[in-house]
Amino acid sequence: MKILATGMGWIEHTPGGLNRYFADYLEAMRRYGHQVSGFMTAFGERTTAPNYMKDVINHPDRPGTWSRIKAFRQVTGKAFKTGHTDIFNPHFALYSSLITRNLIPRSVPIVTHFHGPWAQESFVEDQGQGGLGQKLRYEMKKQIELMAYRRTDHFIVLSQYFKDILSGEYGVNKDRIHRIPGAPDVRRFQPASNRPRLRREMGLHEDHKVLFCARRLVHRMGIDHLILAMRQIAAEIPEAMLYIAGDGTMRETLEQLAHQSGLGARIRFLGRVTNEDLVRWYQASDLSIVPTLTLEGFGLVTVEALACGTPVIGTPYGGTKEILEGLSKNLLFQDSTPEAMAARIISVLRGGTLLPSREACLEFVQQHYTWERAAKGITSVFEQAIAERERKELVLR
Repeated sequence: MKILATGMGWIEHTPGGLNRYFADYLEAMRRYGHQVSGFMTAFGERTTAPNYMKDVINHPDRPGTWSRIKAFRQVTGKAFKTGHTDIFNPHFALYSSLITRNLIPRSVPIVTHFHGPWAQESFVEDQGQGGLGQKLRYEMKKQIELMAYRRTDHFIVLSQYFKDILSGEYGVNKDRIHRIPGAPDVRRFQPASNRPRLRREMGLHEDHKVLFCARRLVHRMGIDHLILAMRQIAAEIPEAMLYIAGDGTMRETLEQLAHQSGLGARIRFLGRVTNEDLVRWYQASDLSIVPTLTLEGFGLVTVEALACGTPVIGTPYGGTKEILEGLSKNLLFQDSTPEAMAARIISVLRGGTLLPSREACLEFVQQHYTWERAAKGITSVFEQAIAERERKELVLR
């Protein structure tokens, strides 16, 4: 079938879970036999996006939000007029908000990927500060989401956690919500052929216990809790080192926290890393840490690390909990406090808490989180939505 999808940004330009999923998802659907067209924006900057993925902006002038929204409407509307489409598949409510039903042929269903409560995530990341202005922004974003979701035929979510939010917070009937987990690109995320050599090449001491955390540096990701946990970890496990990949609004605050905690030599901030280096860090690490405090809908970082054979320890919430408890409950912190994080990591590094082997981590992903499995499930939802639209068309005739 012919799928027209709208996303947010391009992964190499704007790293993040949604953009990583969007890129890998369209490639997986193409390999599954579908014809795909994707629209995103890298603000007109050059990318390595495949030719079935188009930037809605063709000049590097960093247009404002309203200009980007209108650009998505313009290019998508043109695509509907000039070519046949079987499914419209938006992934970000803001950029699909002006792609109204009258632009889309009546026979074409809308199947929306819900990647999280955009308004609520923004509110949490702002830590509830900003007074009336922030509350108004929250309400505006929530209304944009509701507007986009009201015209949707079916929804795809990556976790039961987000299915519950979509139903409870947005009033969507659960019969219209389909849980289909994401997956890592196992052609890239795989164990190192020679891990000791890789660690030497990366300058990692063979005796160090390497903890790795790849997250956006914003409040809800819990990096500050992990840094505070490192004070106790460093005191009891002298060889423990924490490497943090990613960038965000809290970077300066987090660097100051690490310095004030006397951990400047034990915590390294890597900033944004390339896709290739991200794989290398997963492969080389002893543990990958996911300290998210709230609104973790799936967490591709979890299955990406596991696909590289690296055990992941995460907070017992949302999609992280759903993934890790299927492998071993020992992979979950008791809660999100620094004390709980420190206790579990110390116990693991001392051998008091056993984790699945690197081979078991890889096997778990191969059995439960593959793009072939996801593409099959998504195709089934698309077929259901098309059949329902066809029946409606017959009734209207």
